[in-house]
Amino acid sequence: MSNQLFCRAALLSLFMLSSGLNAYPADCGFQLSFTRPDEGGSSVVKVYRGNAVSQLNGIRPLLLVTPLKVNTDGTKISYHVNDTTGRRCASDPSATPCAINNIRNAYNNSDRPVSDFVAVRDSGFPVNKTWQVLSPDIIEKNSVSQKPCTTSDGYLVSMTADVAVAGGWNRVGDCDQSKWIDALSAPAIVLPKQTSSTPSEFTTNGVVKRSLVVGFSRSATTRTVFGIVGDYGPVKEIGEANIAMNRKLNGLADNDQPRHRQDAIDRFQAGRTALLLFPGNDLVLDRPITGARIAEAGESALARFGGSEKVYKCIRDEIDPSF
Repeated sequence: MSNQLFCRAALLSLFMLSSGLNAYPADCGFQLSFTRPDEGGSSVVKVYRGNAVSQLNGIRPLLLVTPLKVNTDGTKISYHVNDTTGRRCASDPSATPCAINNIRNAYNNSDRPVSDFVAVRDSGFPVNKTWQVLSPDIIEKNSVSQKPCTTSDGYLVSMTADVAVAGGWNRVGDCDQSKWIDALSAPAIVLPKQTSSTPSEFTTNGVVKRSLVVGFSRSATTRTVFGIVGDYGPVKEIGEANIAMNRKLNGLADNDQPRHRQDAIDRFQAGRTALLLFPGNDLVLDRPITGARIAEAGESALARFGGSEKVYKCIRDEIDPSF
């Protein structure tokens, strides 16, 4: 190489370093691994699998990019016996108490009308009929009466697929909301549940309850949010995150919370978001589950992966140049 060409190459390298550019791809190796149905099966979301990460004991992370819907399960104010649609505070901001979800989202079959819940409520929650309407995987069942757990101010105790405290599974039926993963304070996503005949691809790839997750807003805001897999949802839905996860992705104040169901949808549903999921037993968060412990563990895992700048570059290089 002539001295002139060498100098030009050296100058180009210095320019790229000083401007923060990289001549080479970030090289996460994200390739399409599987797809999942969404919106009841009317659309699909692609899930990518990356290269093995030596700093994370050789695990191969998963990544998907999708708009995030809001999930409220696991928090006290999710469902109320007298605010069945979550609209009370929308029509009367001074009303109290108010729910932030529609009771139909706690049904075995959400196609059934709200009037089905009203009927069992007004009949004193007869056990057999009540659990034909409500799902015992979403609303906690009192271990003594077998009726839905309710608080003194009329909220139904809302469950998640995992518990937030050691020994929590031994307390199911005690009607204590605090043992569940709190949607207001512990950032988490919801993955499709698996059926007895169809194991979840997430599970077979090593992503389970309490696996660490990192969410990334689009490059216009570049917010990085640490979370976990905190709940399971419908088989043909994906792209749900709880209030705490959506709140941080949208840049809302830590003490902000939805006032009613429509407010949860309007202000707390994040836009198109990338979710990086870490498989493997070493990256499952131990209890107790708190926002602070999620952030600490998630930050450590992301640093070992290579940091948020690497993730953004990998997404643009390998999946979506516009992200």
